[in-house]
Amino acid sequence: MKKTALLSLAAVAALGFSACDNTTATADKQSKGEEKVVLYSGILPAADAQGTVCTLRLEFDDDNNYTDGDFVMVENSLVADSVAAAGLTEAATSYTEGDFRKETKTVDGATVEYLVLTPDAKDGLGAASTTPTYLVVNADQSLTLVNADIELPAVPALYTLTVK
Repeated sequence: MKKTALLSLAAVAALGFSACDNTTATADKQSKGEEKVVLYSGILPAADAQGTVCTLRLEFDDDNNYTDGDFVMVENSLVADSVAAAGLTEAATSYTEGDFRKETKTVDGATVEYLVLTPDAKDGLGAASTTPTYLVVNADQSLTLVNADIELPAVPALYTLTVK
């Protein structure tokens, strides 16, 4: 009886974990006929704050061999706070969604893969903007924020989002 109960519990747990598996985002997870979802996060520099906590969710479509899809980006500004334990607190929130596509370009003789994030005309929170964002795809699948000419910043690590 105990063995049957343990096996039943193990089967239910296995089914539960496999059901949750579709929501887990990893850079190399994809299967035929399904969307590939990747979650990135990091702290980026900001001109008017101590930094911006950025979370980016990419939902690759399988239609074009996972070269485009939809994105959602949430940015929270960090401001100094003498009361907070870390000395910082999250302030203003910006929410942007839209479409993205993967492209390649030759820069200094090397082929560089990058993403172009094009926001929808109207965002949920924050100011509406249709200015694209450019992110270079690094060898470790992290993304580095670059300008429209796909030029890396002086300190790329400060502008990089990592896979979560």
